[in-house]
Amino acid sequence: RLPPSVNQRSAMTRLLLGLLALSLAAAPLRAQKVSVGLLFDTPVRTATLTAQRGSYAIIVNDTLLITALSERGSLIVSANGSRLRLRADGQELGLFASVKAVAMDKGGAFALGCAPLRGGPRRYAQDATFVSERDGSGIRIVNQLEEPAYLCGVVEAETGCGAQPEFYRAQSILSRTYLYAHFSRHAKDGFNLCDGVHCQAYQGLLSRCQRVRTAVRETGGSVILDDDDLLITPSFHANCGGQTCSSESVWREKLPYLRSVRDDYCLQEAGARWSKRVALPAWRAFLADNGIFGAAPRQLEAEQPTRRKYYEVGDQKVELIKLRQRFALRSAFFDVHVVGAAVLLSGRGYGHGVGLCQEGAMQMAARGRSCRQIVQHYYRSTRIAPFGEAMMPFDALPDALPRLFNPWRGELPDTTTYVDEPPTDAEELGEE
Repeated sequence: RLPPSVNQRSAMTRLLLGLLALSLAAAPLRAQKVSVGLLFDTPVRTATLTAQRGSYAIIVNDTLLITALSERGSLIVSANGSRLRLRADGQELGLFASVKAVAMDKGGAFALGCAPLRGGPRRYAQDATFVSERDGSGIRIVNQLEEPAYLCGVVEAETGCGAQPEFYRAQSILSRTYLYAHFSRHAKDGFNLCDGVHCQAYQGLLSRCQRVRTAVRETGGSVILDDDDLLITPSFHANCGGQTCSSESVWREKLPYLRSVRDDYCLQEAGARWSKRVALPAWRAFLADNGIFGAAPRQLEAEQPTRRKYYEVGDQKVELIKLRQRFALRSAFFDVHVVGAAVLLSGRGYGHGVGLCQEGAMQMAARGRSCRQIVQHYYRSTRIAPFGEAMMPFDALPDALPRLFNPWRGELPDTTTYVDEPPTDAEELGEE
Protein backbone atom coordinates (compact mmCIF):
# COMPACT_ATOMS: atom_id res chain seq x y z
CA ARG A 1 0.00 0.00 0.00
CA LEU A 2 1.28 3.46 -0.88
CA PRO A 3 1.74 5.98 1.93
CA PRO A 4 -1.02 8.59 2.43
CA SER A 5 1.10 11.37 0.92
CA VAL A 6 1.07 9.51 -2.38
CA ASN A 7 -2.54 8.31 -2.19
CA GLN A 8 -3.66 11.91 -1.91
CA ARG A 9 -2.05 12.96 -5.18
CA SER A 10 -4.14 13.57 -8.25
CA ALA A 11 -4.55 10.73 -10.73
CA MET A 12 -2.50 12.61 -13.32
CA THR A 13 0.41 13.10 -10.89
CA ARG A 14 0.43 9.40 -9.98
CA LEU A 15 0.42 8.45 -13.64
CA LEU A 16 3.36 10.71 -14.47
CA LEU A 17 5.36 9.44 -11.50
CA GLY A 18 4.61 5.86 -12.44
CA LEU A 19 5.79 6.38 -16.01
CA LEU A 20 8.98 7.98 -14.72
CA ALA A 21 9.58 5.04 -12.40
CA LEU A 22 9.21 2.55 -15.23
CA SER A 23 11.58 4.49 -17.48
CA LEU A 24 14.23 4.76 -14.76
CA ALA A 25 14.00 1.07 -13.88
CA ALA A 26 13.88 -0.36 -17.41
CA ALA A 27 15.90 1.91 -19.70
CA PRO A 28 19.73 1.69 -19.66
CA LEU A 29 21.57 4.94 -19.18
CA ARG A 30 22.85 6.40 -22.42
CA ALA A 31 25.93 7.77 -20.67
CA GLN A 32 27.39 5.71 -17.88
CA LYS A 33 27.57 7.16 -14.42
CA VAL A 34 30.35 6.72 -11.91
CA SER A 35 29.20 5.21 -8.61
CA VAL A 36 31.07 6.54 -5.58
CA GLY A 37 30.74 5.04 -2.11
CA LEU A 38 30.47 7.89 0.41
CA LEU A 39 31.90 7.54 3.93
CA PHE A 40 32.50 3.88 3.17
CA ASP A 41 34.53 3.12 6.31
CA THR A 42 32.37 5.22 8.64
CA PRO A 43 29.12 3.88 10.14
CA VAL A 44 26.13 6.06 9.24
CA ARG A 45 22.87 5.59 11.13
CA THR A 46 20.87 8.59 9.90
CA ALA A 47 21.32 10.78 6.83
CA THR A 48 19.36 13.75 5.49
CA LEU A 49 19.17 14.49 1.76
CA THR A 50 17.96 17.96 0.76
CA ALA A 51 17.18 18.78 -2.89
CA GLN A 52 19.22 21.93 -3.53
CA ARG A 53 18.86 22.30 -7.29
CA GLY A 54 15.88 20.81 -9.09
CA SER A 55 13.41 18.21 -7.87
CA TYR A 56 14.04 14.54 -7.04
CA ALA A 57 12.09 11.34 -7.60
CA ILE A 58 12.27 8.92 -4.64
CA ILE A 59 12.33 5.26 -5.67
CA VAL A 60 12.32 2.38 -3.18
CA ASN A 61 13.43 -1.24 -3.64
CA ASP A 62 14.63 -0.36 -7.19
CA THR A 63 11.14 -0.32 -8.71
CA LEU A 64 8.46 1.69 -6.88
CA LEU A 65 8.43 5.47 -7.06
CA ILE A 66 6.63 6.62 -3.92
CA THR A 67 7.05 10.39 -3.85
CA ALA A 68 8.95 13.37 -5.23
CA LEU A 69 10.93 16.08 -3.49
CA SER A 70 10.59 19.61 -4.74
CA GLU A 71 13.56 21.95 -4.51
CA ARG A 72 14.51 22.44 -0.81
CA GLY A 73 12.50 19.35 0.13
CA SER A 74 14.18 16.88 2.49
CA LEU A 75 14.37 13.11 2.86
CA ILE A 76 15.51 11.57 6.16
CA VAL A 77 16.90 8.03 5.94
CA SER A 78 17.46 6.11 9.19
CA ALA A 79 18.79 2.61 9.82
CA ASN A 80 16.16 0.35 11.35
CA GLY A 81 17.59 -3.13 11.72
CA SER A 82 18.07 -4.47 8.21
CA ARG A 83 15.67 -1.90 6.73
CA LEU A 84 15.60 1.85 6.13
CA ARG A 85 13.01 4.15 7.67
CA LEU A 86 12.07 7.06 5.40
CA ARG A 87 10.56 10.45 6.12
CA ALA A 88 9.96 12.93 3.29
CA ASP A 89 9.06 16.53 4.13
CA GLY A 90 7.95 15.44 7.59
CA GLN A 91 5.76 12.51 6.48
CA GLU A 92 6.48 8.86 7.25
CA LEU A 93 6.93 6.72 4.13
CA GLY A 94 7.67 3.33 5.69
CA LEU A 95 10.46 0.75 5.90
CA PHE A 96 12.40 -0.36 2.80
CA ALA A 97 15.58 -2.23 1.87
CA SER A 98 16.87 0.52 -0.39
CA VAL A 99 15.99 3.99 -1.60
CA LYS A 100 17.22 6.02 -4.55
CA ALA A 101 16.91 9.77 -5.04
CA VAL A 102 17.03 10.51 -8.78
CA ALA A 103 17.47 14.04 -10.10
CA MET A 104 14.65 14.98 -12.46
CA ASP A 105 17.09 16.88 -14.67
CA LYS A 106 20.80 16.62 -15.47
CA GLY A 107 21.74 19.64 -13.36
CA GLY A 108 20.25 18.27 -10.15
CA ALA A 109 22.21 18.66 -6.92
CA PHE A 110 21.54 17.66 -3.33
CA ALA A 111 23.00 18.29 0.10
CA LEU A 112 23.85 15.33 2.33
CA GLY A 113 24.02 15.72 6.07
CA CYS A 114 25.00 13.09 8.63
CA ALA A 115 26.97 12.92 11.87
CA PRO A 116 30.31 11.72 10.36
CA LEU A 117 30.53 14.69 7.97
CA ARG A 118 32.60 17.34 9.70
CA GLY A 119 31.79 20.93 8.88
CA GLY A 120 28.16 20.33 8.03
CA PRO A 121 26.38 18.93 4.94
CA ARG A 122 28.18 18.44 1.63
CA ARG A 123 26.77 19.13 -1.82
CA TYR A 124 26.74 16.42 -4.46
CA ALA A 125 25.64 16.25 -8.08
CA GLN A 126 22.88 14.11 -9.54
CA ASP A 127 21.72 10.88 -7.81
CA ALA A 128 22.07 9.10 -4.47
CA THR A 129 21.32 5.55 -3.34
CA PHE A 130 20.86 4.40 0.26
CA VAL A 131 21.08 0.69 1.06
CA SER A 132 20.69 -0.98 4.42
CA GLU A 133 23.74 -3.00 5.41
CA ARG A 134 22.79 -6.66 5.72
CA ASP A 135 24.15 -6.91 9.24
CA GLY A 136 22.08 -3.92 10.37
CA SER A 137 25.20 -1.86 11.12
CA GLY A 138 23.99 1.20 9.24
CA ILE A 139 23.48 2.74 5.83
CA ARG A 140 25.59 2.45 2.70
CA ILE A 141 25.43 5.68 0.67
CA VAL A 142 26.39 5.85 -3.01
CA ASN A 143 26.54 8.94 -5.23
CA GLN A 144 25.90 8.30 -8.94
CA LEU A 145 27.03 11.04 -11.28
CA GLU A 146 28.56 11.53 -14.71
CA GLU A 147 32.29 11.26 -15.13
CA PRO A 148 33.13 14.98 -15.67
CA ALA A 149 31.30 16.03 -12.50
CA TYR A 150 33.08 13.31 -10.52
CA LEU A 151 36.50 14.30 -11.85
CA CYS A 152 35.91 17.97 -11.04
CA GLY A 153 35.19 16.99 -7.46
CA VAL A 154 38.27 14.75 -7.26
CA VAL A 155 40.70 17.25 -8.75
CA GLU A 156 39.53 20.08 -6.53
CA ALA A 157 39.52 17.89 -3.40
CA GLU A 158 43.05 16.70 -4.16
CA THR A 159 44.59 20.04 -5.17
CA GLY A 160 42.47 23.08 -4.34
CA CYS A 161 41.94 26.05 -6.67
CA GLY A 162 45.17 28.07 -6.65
CA ALA A 163 47.29 26.34 -9.33
CA GLN A 164 47.91 27.04 -13.01
CA PRO A 165 45.81 25.52 -15.83
CA GLU A 166 48.55 23.16 -17.07
CA PHE A 167 48.77 21.57 -13.63
CA TYR A 168 45.02 21.01 -13.56
CA ARG A 169 45.16 19.43 -17.00
CA ALA A 170 47.81 17.00 -15.76
CA GLN A 171 45.89 16.23 -12.58
CA SER A 172 42.65 15.72 -14.54
CA ILE A 173 44.33 13.18 -16.80
CA LEU A 174 45.82 11.40 -13.78
CA SER A 175 42.46 11.21 -12.02
CA ARG A 176 40.71 9.96 -15.18
CA THR A 177 43.41 7.33 -15.69
CA TYR A 178 42.93 6.16 -12.12
CA LEU A 179 39.17 5.94 -12.57
CA TYR A 180 39.44 3.90 -15.75
CA ALA A 181 42.17 1.63 -14.37
CA HIS A 182 40.30 0.95 -11.11
CA PHE A 183 36.66 1.17 -12.13
CA SER A 184 35.92 -2.26 -10.56
CA ARG A 185 37.87 -1.73 -7.33
CA HIS A 186 34.71 -1.75 -5.17
CA ALA A 187 32.52 -3.88 -7.44
CA LYS A 188 31.77 -6.32 -4.62
CA ASP A 189 30.49 -3.37 -2.57
CA GLY A 190 28.15 -2.21 -5.32
CA PHE A 191 30.03 0.87 -6.54
CA ASN A 192 33.14 1.84 -8.50
CA LEU A 193 35.36 3.81 -6.11
CA CYS A 194 35.12 5.12 -2.56
CA ASP A 195 35.58 8.77 -1.62
CA GLY A 196 38.63 8.30 0.63
CA VAL A 197 42.38 7.91 0.23
CA HIS A 198 41.89 4.20 -0.52
CA CYS A 199 40.77 5.39 -3.97
CA GLN A 200 40.61 9.12 -4.77
CA ALA A 201 39.61 11.93 -2.42
CA TYR A 202 36.14 13.14 -3.34
CA GLN A 203 34.04 15.61 -1.38
CA GLY A 204 31.27 16.30 -3.85
CA LEU A 205 30.71 19.75 -5.32
CA LEU A 206 33.16 22.13 -3.68
CA SER A 207 33.63 25.71 -4.90
CA ARG A 208 33.23 24.67 -8.55
CA CYS A 209 36.64 26.07 -9.48
CA GLN A 210 36.47 27.29 -13.08
CA ARG A 211 40.06 26.26 -13.88
CA VAL A 212 39.32 22.73 -12.72
CA ARG A 213 36.14 22.48 -14.79
CA THR A 214 37.94 23.79 -17.85
CA ALA A 215 40.80 21.31 -17.40
CA VAL A 216 38.45 18.35 -17.03
CA ARG A 217 36.51 19.40 -20.13
CA GLU A 218 39.59 20.11 -22.28
CA THR A 219 41.28 16.83 -21.38
CA GLY A 220 38.14 14.76 -21.84
CA GLY A 221 38.93 11.17 -22.84
CA SER A 222 42.70 11.51 -22.35
CA VAL A 223 44.63 9.03 -20.24
CA ILE A 224 48.26 8.04 -19.60
CA LEU A 225 49.57 4.85 -21.23
CA ASP A 226 52.80 2.92 -20.69
CA ASP A 227 55.01 1.31 -23.36
CA ASP A 228 52.53 -1.57 -23.69
CA ASP A 229 49.58 0.81 -24.16
CA LEU A 230 48.19 -0.14 -20.75
CA LEU A 231 46.76 2.39 -18.34
CA ILE A 232 49.40 3.31 -15.80
CA THR A 233 49.04 3.38 -12.02
CA PRO A 234 48.91 7.19 -11.69
CA SER A 235 50.15 7.56 -8.12
CA PHE A 236 50.87 11.01 -6.73
CA HIS A 237 51.68 12.67 -3.42
CA ALA A 238 51.97 16.16 -1.91
CA ASN A 239 55.74 16.77 -1.92
CA CYS A 240 58.68 14.48 -2.71
CA GLY A 241 61.33 16.52 -0.86
CA GLY A 242 63.52 16.79 -3.94
CA GLN A 243 63.46 13.19 -5.14
CA THR A 244 60.60 10.84 -5.96
CA CYS A 245 60.60 7.19 -4.97
CA SER A 246 60.62 4.08 -7.17
CA SER A 247 57.49 1.95 -6.86
CA GLU A 248 59.20 -1.16 -5.45
CA SER A 249 60.45 0.81 -2.45
CA VAL A 250 56.86 1.22 -1.30
CA TRP A 251 54.61 -1.36 -3.00
CA ARG A 252 56.96 -4.24 -3.93
CA GLU A 253 55.98 -4.17 -7.62
CA LYS A 254 58.60 -2.64 -9.91
CA LEU A 255 56.92 -0.52 -12.56
CA PRO A 256 59.14 0.88 -15.34
CA TYR A 257 57.42 4.27 -15.44
CA LEU A 258 57.55 4.82 -11.65
CA ARG A 259 61.27 5.44 -11.30
CA SER A 260 62.95 7.71 -8.80
CA VAL A 261 63.59 11.12 -10.39
CA ARG A 262 65.21 14.26 -9.09
CA ASP A 263 62.76 17.10 -8.54
CA ASP A 264 64.04 20.52 -7.49
CA TYR A 265 60.73 22.23 -8.23
CA CYS A 266 59.18 21.41 -4.85
CA LEU A 267 62.08 22.32 -2.55
CA GLN A 268 60.78 25.76 -1.57
CA GLU A 269 57.21 24.61 -0.94
CA ALA A 270 55.47 24.06 2.38
CA GLY A 271 55.78 20.27 2.40
CA ALA A 272 59.48 20.13 1.58
CA ARG A 273 60.85 20.02 5.15
CA TRP A 274 59.74 18.63 8.49
CA SER A 275 61.18 17.44 11.78
CA LYS A 276 60.01 15.27 14.62
CA ARG A 277 61.37 14.04 17.95
CA VAL A 278 60.78 10.44 19.04
CA ALA A 279 61.61 9.18 22.53
CA LEU A 280 64.71 7.00 22.36
CA PRO A 281 63.07 4.09 24.28
CA ALA A 282 60.19 4.04 21.80
CA TRP A 283 62.65 4.01 18.88
CA ARG A 284 64.62 1.15 20.44
CA ALA A 285 61.42 -0.78 21.18
CA PHE A 286 60.40 -0.60 17.53
CA LEU A 287 63.83 -1.80 16.42
CA ALA A 288 63.65 -4.67 18.90
CA ASP A 289 60.28 -5.70 17.46
CA ASN A 290 62.07 -5.92 14.11
CA GLY A 291 65.01 -7.97 15.40
CA ILE A 292 67.52 -5.17 16.02
CA PHE A 293 68.94 -5.12 19.57
CA GLY A 294 71.64 -3.42 21.60
CA ALA A 295 72.81 -0.76 19.15
CA ALA A 296 74.90 2.10 20.51
CA PRO A 297 73.48 5.63 20.00
CA ARG A 298 75.97 6.41 17.23
CA GLN A 299 74.86 3.25 15.39
CA LEU A 300 71.31 4.57 15.35
CA GLU A 301 72.29 7.69 13.44
CA ALA A 302 71.86 7.71 9.69
CA GLU A 303 71.74 10.16 6.80
CA GLN A 304 69.72 9.78 3.64
CA PRO A 305 71.13 12.16 1.02
CA THR A 306 69.12 10.28 -1.62
CA ARG A 307 66.10 8.07 -1.16
CA ARG A 308 66.70 4.60 0.20
CA LYS A 309 64.50 1.65 1.02
CA TYR A 310 66.09 0.62 4.31
CA TYR A 311 67.21 2.14 7.61
CA GLU A 312 70.43 0.32 8.46
CA VAL A 313 71.82 -0.31 11.95
CA GLY A 314 75.15 -2.07 11.66
CA ASP A 315 74.57 -5.10 9.45
CA GLN A 316 70.84 -5.16 10.16
CA LYS A 317 68.10 -3.17 8.51
CA VAL A 318 64.40 -2.37 8.53
CA GLU A 319 62.25 -0.81 5.82
CA LEU A 320 61.92 2.94 6.15
CA ILE A 321 58.24 2.74 5.23
CA LYS A 322 57.64 0.70 8.40
CA LEU A 323 59.22 3.48 10.48
CA ARG A 324 57.02 5.99 8.72
CA GLN A 325 53.89 4.01 9.51
CA ARG A 326 54.81 3.30 13.13
CA PHE A 327 55.67 6.88 14.07
CA ALA A 328 53.17 8.65 11.76
CA LEU A 329 55.90 10.46 9.83
CA ARG A 330 55.21 12.72 6.89
CA SER A 331 57.52 10.68 4.66
CA ALA A 332 60.15 7.93 4.67
CA PHE A 333 62.81 10.41 3.48
CA PHE A 334 64.63 11.52 6.64
CA ASP A 335 67.92 11.64 8.56
CA VAL A 336 68.30 10.22 12.07
CA HIS A 337 70.29 11.86 14.92
CA VAL A 338 70.31 10.98 18.60
CA VAL A 339 69.98 14.02 20.87
CA GLY A 340 70.00 13.13 24.56
CA ALA A 341 67.06 10.86 25.33
CA ALA A 342 65.40 11.45 21.96
CA VAL A 343 65.80 10.64 18.31
CA LEU A 344 65.61 13.73 16.09
CA LEU A 345 64.27 13.07 12.61
CA SER A 346 64.98 15.68 9.93
CA GLY A 347 62.74 14.89 7.03
CA ARG A 348 61.89 15.91 3.49
CA GLY A 349 58.65 15.63 1.59
CA TYR A 350 55.07 14.72 2.42
CA GLY A 351 53.55 11.43 1.29
CA HIS A 352 54.78 8.12 -0.11
CA GLY A 353 56.91 9.86 -2.76
CA VAL A 354 55.91 7.67 -5.73
CA GLY A 355 54.83 9.28 -9.00
CA LEU A 356 53.80 12.89 -9.42
CA CYS A 357 54.84 15.40 -6.76
CA GLN A 358 51.90 17.80 -6.63
CA GLU A 359 53.77 20.81 -5.26
CA GLY A 360 56.57 20.19 -7.74
CA ALA A 361 54.10 19.86 -10.61
CA MET A 362 52.41 23.09 -9.56
CA GLN A 363 55.75 24.86 -9.73
CA MET A 364 56.48 23.33 -13.13
CA ALA A 365 53.18 24.73 -14.42
CA ALA A 366 53.90 28.12 -12.84
CA ARG A 367 57.25 28.18 -14.70
CA GLY A 368 55.62 27.52 -18.04
CA ARG A 369 55.91 23.75 -18.36
CA SER A 370 53.15 22.04 -20.32
CA CYS A 371 50.83 19.30 -19.18
CA ARG A 372 52.75 16.77 -21.27
CA GLN A 373 56.10 17.85 -19.82
CA ILE A 374 54.76 17.55 -16.29
CA VAL A 375 53.40 14.06 -16.89
CA GLN A 376 56.52 12.77 -18.61
CA HIS A 377 58.83 14.24 -15.97
CA TYR A 378 57.25 12.08 -13.27
CA TYR A 379 56.12 9.07 -15.33
CA ARG A 380 58.97 8.03 -17.60
CA SER A 381 58.34 6.32 -20.95
CA THR A 382 54.65 7.16 -20.95
CA ARG A 383 52.38 9.12 -23.25
CA ILE A 384 49.10 11.01 -23.09
CA ALA A 385 46.63 9.46 -25.51
CA PRO A 386 42.89 9.03 -26.15
CA PHE A 387 41.41 6.23 -24.09
CA GLY A 388 40.52 4.38 -27.28
CA GLU A 389 44.22 3.58 -27.77
CA ALA A 390 44.47 1.74 -24.44
CA MET A 391 44.81 -2.03 -24.39
CA MET A 392 42.16 -3.70 -22.27
CA PRO A 393 43.72 -5.45 -19.26
CA PHE A 394 43.11 -9.19 -19.01
CA ASP A 395 40.71 -8.93 -16.06
CA ALA A 396 38.60 -6.04 -17.39
CA LEU A 397 35.77 -7.73 -19.22
CA PRO A 398 33.52 -5.31 -21.18
CA ASP A 399 30.25 -6.64 -19.71
CA ALA A 400 31.47 -7.80 -16.31
CA LEU A 401 29.83 -4.86 -14.52
CA PRO A 402 26.84 -3.86 -16.65
CA ARG A 403 25.32 -1.66 -13.94
CA LEU A 404 28.53 0.10 -12.98
CA PHE A 405 30.73 2.52 -14.85
CA ASN A 406 32.90 0.56 -17.29
CA PRO A 407 34.91 2.58 -19.86
CA TRP A 408 35.42 -0.45 -22.11
CA ARG A 409 31.71 -0.52 -22.94
CA GLY A 410 32.25 2.38 -25.31
CA GLU A 411 29.87 4.77 -23.57
CA LEU A 412 32.22 7.51 -22.45
CA PRO A 413 30.35 10.72 -21.57
CA ASP A 414 33.10 12.90 -23.05
CA THR A 415 35.06 12.04 -26.20
CA THR A 416 37.20 15.17 -26.54
CA THR A 417 40.92 14.46 -26.23
CA TYR A 418 43.83 16.58 -25.10
CA VAL A 419 47.25 15.58 -26.41
CA ASP A 420 50.20 17.96 -26.43
CA GLU A 421 52.25 18.58 -29.53
CA PRO A 422 55.63 16.77 -29.64
CA PRO A 423 58.31 18.75 -27.77
CA THR A 424 60.95 20.71 -29.52
CA ASP A 425 64.63 19.94 -28.93
CA ALA A 426 64.91 23.06 -26.79
CA GLU A 427 61.98 21.96 -24.66
CA GLU A 428 63.53 18.57 -24.09
CA LEU A 429 66.79 20.16 -23.00
CA GLY A 430 64.90 22.50 -20.72
CA GLU A 431 63.04 19.58 -19.15
CA GLU A 432 66.17 18.36 -17.40
